[in-house]
Amino acid sequence: LDIFYPQYGFAIEVQGIQHEKYHEFFHGGDPNNFIKQQTRDQLKKGLCEENWIALRYVWYYEDPYIVIPEHLRELGLIKL
Repeated sequence: LDIFYPQYGFAIEVQGIQHEKYHEFFHGGDPNNFIKQQTRDQLKKGLCEENWIALRYVWYYEDPYIVIPEHLRELGLIKL
């Protein structure tokens, strides 16, 4: 988890392009590393669900200054 607030049961993962599709640089030239990346991402998602942690994502093409406050509002953690 990139950002984790256990007291609020909330976590953020910043997702680069390597989480969405195979990228030679990030996956060391091995497409199997992309599959491993996806497996780790699913494991992390499942562990958060099992532990009642609201996991939200900020994708590489999104503005974190917009998306993170939206997630916090959605979860009732801030009012704006």
